[in-house]
Amino acid sequence: MKHRMIIAVLAALTIAALPRGASAQSDRERTPSAAQLAAQVQGFYDQTRTVETAFTQAHYDRVYRRTTRSRGILTISRPGKMRFDYLAGNGKVVVSNGSTLTVYEPGDEGGAGQYVRQPVREEGIPSALAFIAGTSRLDEDYRFRLADPARFRWDGHVLELRPRTSEPAYRRVFLYVDDDPATAGVVRRVLIQDHAGNLNRFDFQRMRFNRPVANARFQFSPPAGARDIGRSD
Repeated sequence: MKHRMIIAVLAALTIAALPRGASAQSDRERTPSAAQLAAQVQGFYDQTRTVETAFTQAHYDRVYRRTTRSRGILTISRPGKMRFDYLAGNGKVVVSNGSTLTVYEPGDEGGAGQYVRQPVREEGIPSALAFIAGTSRLDEDYRFRLADPARFRWDGHVLELRPRTSEPAYRRVFLYVDDDPATAGVVRRVLIQDHAGNLNRFDFQRMRFNRPVANARFQFSPPAGARDIGRSD
């Protein structure tokens, strides 16, 4: 018994005597480079056909210093199809069939509301999430670098993206990526910063991959009487 106690004490002393840099070195060895992390993310979504997930959204207005929160369901079918259905009385729908984006907002007190249709690339959110939707590639369309996870209060990896071609709707995107090897490359949060410094954050929960999704999911007709605010007449 005494022999076992001596061994245990020696083992504890050995661990305590390790250089302080040993733990930091181990962390560095576990942390992928920006290129490796981007490859993990791209590799995961290259093998993904569909994504269905609940989301919470927090939009921060820099001028008014005000945050607006909402939640809903996001459905993606690669390549290029994407739909946001906002819940909790919001009723907003943002849907892309791959080429045309429709944004619909219901009116007050059950009114028909209004909508606008435009090419996908003119709208910020779908183009900022294009790598998930399969219409862009991280290694071809973005410059990237690692960001400090502690600064973002994230227990994982954070990858900062800047588009190689200027995007009018956003300046950079931060991807919050799982640190668990079993889910390597899965993006759990996306933070979008526009050129004015406003922030748009999406947190994804209950993510499901590669389940069948009908193409009809990405067709949307506004209710009768809804006003097309994109028309000039």
